[in-house]
Amino acid sequence: MSSPSNPDSKGSIYLQLLKNRTLMLLWSGGTISMIGDIFFNMAVVWIVYTHSQSLLQTALIQVVWHLDRILLGPIAGTLVDRWDRKKIMVVTNIFSAIVVGILAVTMIGWEHPSSIIIFITVILLNSLSTFLMPAQYSIMPEVIGKEHLTTATGIFTSISRVAALVGSSVAGVVIAMVGSVWAVIGNSISFLVAAACITFARIPKRKEPSSIKKKPQFRRDLVEGWQVISDQPVVKSMVILTILVNVASFMNPLLPGLVDQQLNGDASILGMLQSAFVIGAIGGGAVTGPLERSIGAGRLLGFSLGITSMTIIGMALSTWTPLSLSLMALRSFGMTIGIVAMGTVIQVLVPEEYRGRVWGISSSLSVIAIPVSSLIGGWLADLLGVVPLFIAGGVWYLGCCGVAWLNRHIRTARISNVTQEKSIAEEEAVGG
Repeated sequence: MSSPSNPDSKGSIYLQLLKNRTLMLLWSGGTISMIGDIFFNMAVVWIVYTHSQSLLQTALIQVVWHLDRILLGPIAGTLVDRWDRKKIMVVTNIFSAIVVGILAVTMIGWEHPSSIIIFITVILLNSLSTFLMPAQYSIMPEVIGKEHLTTATGIFTSISRVAALVGSSVAGVVIAMVGSVWAVIGNSISFLVAAACITFARIPKRKEPSSIKKKPQFRRDLVEGWQVISDQPVVKSMVILTILVNVASFMNPLLPGLVDQQLNGDASILGMLQSAFVIGAIGGGAVTGPLERSIGAGRLLGFSLGITSMTIIGMALSTWTPLSLSLMALRSFGMTIGIVAMGTVIQVLVPEEYRGRVWGISSSLSVIAIPVSSLIGGWLADLLGVVPLFIAGGVWYLGCCGVAWLNRHIRTARISNVTQEKSIAEEEAVGG
C-alpha cells in the first residue's frame, strides 16, 4: 500500500484509510458483528443472573468464555499460520451464526433455557472465535500498512464503539421490553453479514506461503511461536503483565450485581453503563494515535492502568447512577489508550509468518488466570457482596500500574522505534 505524500498529515492518512476497500469491508463487517455480540453478551449474562440470582453462576459465563482460548489458542494460532486466513474468517462467522441461531430456536421453544445450554453455546461460539481472532490479527498490518497501524486501530476502535454505543443502548431496552431471544437472533444475523463482507474483501496473500509448506511439523511451528515470544522482551513482558491484570477479571461478570446492589437498577441501567464504557472507548480510540506519537505506547499503558484503578474504586463506592456512568466512561478511556497502543507495538514487532501462533499462544497465556479468578470472585461476591470485590480489583490494577512503570521494556516501547529498527534490519539484510 502506497504511503501518503505527507505522512504527518492526518487528513492524508484518514483519506488513504477510507479509500482502502478491503479495510472498509473488514471494518463494516466487524462493526456489525460487534453490535450483535453486545446484544448476545448482555442477553446471556442477564438471563443467567436473573434466573439464578447467583453471582457465582454469572461468573461461570466468564469461565467458559475463556476456557476454550486457553486450551485451543496455541493450536488455533498455529493452524492460522498454515491455512487460508480468508476462508477461516468466512467459515467461522457462518458457523457462529448457526450456533447462535440454534440457541435462539431453543429460547423460542423454552422461554427460559437452562444455564447449561447457554454455557455450551458460549463454549462453541468462543471456540470458533479462537480461530477467527488470530486470522484477523495476522492480516491487519498488511491491509493497513505498519506506518498507519496505530492511527487506523484507534480510528476503528472509535468507529466500532460508536456502533457499540447504539448497540448497548438499544440492547438493554430490547431485552427489558421484548425479551432476550430477539437480542440473540440479531447476533446470528450479524455473523452472516460479517461473513458476506469478508467474502468480498481482498485479503492479502502471505508473502512467502512456501515457507509454511517447508515446515510440515505442527510441533515445530508451535515451538517457533513460543520462541518468537521469548526472543521479544516487549512481547514477553506484555504477556506477563496481561496475566497479572486479568487476575482482576472477576469484576466483569459481577457488573449486573453492582447494578442491582449499588444502583438498584435493571437491564436498562446495565445497558447505560455499557454505553458509557463505549463512549469512553470512542474518546480513547480517537486520541491514541497522536498520544502514542507524543509520549509512546509504554507510558500510555502506565497512565491507562492508573486511571483504570481509580475509576474502579470510585464505581465500587458510587450509589448515584450519573457518577457511575461518568466513572465507567473514564475507565474505558484509560483502558483503550493503553490496549490499542501496546497491541499495535506487538503487531508491528512480530513478523507476518508468526503472527497467528504468537497471537494464539499469547492470548492463551494472557487469559489463563480468568477462569479461576471468575470462580473465586463469584463465590466471594455471593458471600460478601460486590463492593469489596470491586475495591480489591481497583487496588490490584494500581499494583499492575506500578509493574508497567518499573518494566523498562514496556515503559520505553513506542511504534516509531520499532518501525525504525525493523527498517534498518531489513536494509542490512538486503545489503548483506
